Amino acid sequence: MNKKTPYYFLIIYIITIFISVNSFSKDKIEVELIANCGKTNGSIATADPDGFIYYCAQRMAFIENNYPGAANFFILHEYGHIFLNSGNELEVDCWTANELSQSKDPEAVKILSAATNFIKNFYKLPDPKYGGTGKQRAELINNCAINGAKFYETK
Repeated sequence: MNKKTPYYFLIIYIITIFISVNSFSKDKIEVELIANCGKTNGSIATADPDGFIYYCAQRMAFIENNYPGAANFFILHEYGHIFLNSGNELEVDCWTANELSQSKDPEAVKILSAATNFIKNFYKLPDPKYGGTGKQRAELINNCAINGAKFYETK
């Protein structure tokens, strides 16, 4: 996807990522993506247990313009909250990384790389719910992609 791609095409692409990820084809859960920065409380996106993922289009566009593909990670991450019925950010990050690493979609590797680069470069302050600094979170995501969805439990 290039920088001139309209944002709604990004959302369509994100939906196709859902279809190509391995476990989704077995246990797909329907979600609705809704652009609403107010519902995200300053975050990129947030999931509602009732199957709604709210995202901030402005934040997603910023990320996508600077780290093409990274926005897909955050939507899939929110889907993971619903799929796993979990509020544990480490578990969901690990699941997301593992799903992308097992995907047959060639874009999945680019998504992982873009997301970890964004996280490393953008999040400097430690946040315990995400495993520390952006660098530490990116390392966890990379390890989960390599070692599986339960890697976070070894932290």
